[in-house]
Amino acid sequence: MKVKVNLSSSVTDWQEKLIEAIAKAKKHRADLIEISYGTQAGELKGRILNFLAKDEYRKIYSRLVKSKAGWGRVFIHFRWR
Repeated sequence: MKVKVNLSSSVTDWQEKLIEAIAKAKKHRADLIEISYGTQAGELKGRILNFLAKDEYRKIYSRLVKSKAGWGRVFIHFRWR
């Protein structure tokens, strides 16, 4: 299962959407979360990466992949035990 989150239009409530997506991934044991934040949102990318680097969220996922320059996506991979 793949969970998709689009943060390009909603800069104000991005943390709530990420928390909901992580909860949904945990509930359904998803393999991947795709976060798209838009091509021009460099500051938002930094905020997302800092948010995901917190210990409470870092313990959940196994791998974090940032897309190449200009695509505006972050992929979170899970390995459920």
